[in-house]
Amino acid sequence: MKVGVILAAGVLSLSAQMAQAQTEADAAIEYRQGVYRAMEWNLSRLAAMVQGRVTFDAVEFESRSERLVLLGKIVDEGFADANSVRGETVKSRASYRIWEAPERFNGLMDEMQMRSQALYQAAAERLARDDLRSMVGRLAQSCKACHDKFRD
Repeated sequence: MKVGVILAAGVLSLSAQMAQAQTEADAAIEYRQGVYRAMEWNLSRLAAMVQGRVTFDAVEFESRSERLVLLGKIVDEGFADANSVRGETVKSRASYRIWEAPERFNGLMDEMQMRSQALYQAAAERLARDDLRSMVGRLAQSCKACHDKFRD
């Protein structure tokens, strides 16, 4: 009986380790997808404001642009491990090229972060909507550049 209990405990322990290893990739994918959804949520609202589709609110604009700065700084944590290119159960459109060309990927991430920081500073200085519009466009272009290169 003791041998059966020990064997069962060993199998459960091994199964738990395997399940954890399988879900680490899924967790990384879910993390970065969540951060990107939050970025899209905020950037979409900023774009709507500068395009005149919703009322421009300088305080809200500043707050949302500040969020983009924070989100841009934390998203790369979800790309730390090349094993997270594909998950066990979570689908990802991240390309393996992220880990094959990390300098290019990091350069595009840096560009996005610089543009989001510039947008936040401009919003904090209360620049005019038309001036902010071009900055939102450039930030969106930096997102697209990365998607074009590193998304399947």
